Amino acid sequence: MKKKPETIEFPYLQFPVLVMHKDGKEMQDTKKCYFQNMNHAEKYITKSRFKQKDYQLFVKPGTNVKTITNKK
Repeated sequence: MKKKPETIEFPYLQFPVLVMHKDGKEMQDTKKCYFQNMNHAEKYITKSRFKQKDYQLFVKPGTNVKTITNKK
């Protein structure tokens, strides 16, 4: 039996950008962070020193936002 893929929800109209990452004790929890734009999401990712494999970035369909730049 195949597992149904999780649908991404954007419950806040003002926050069309979502960053999901593991958090908590032994990285067992999934944290969802919503942002107004890509600049705010980039700041959070940079501040948290995430590598590309550490997080997932989602943008609400139909939203006009700039793409994220990969910084190393």
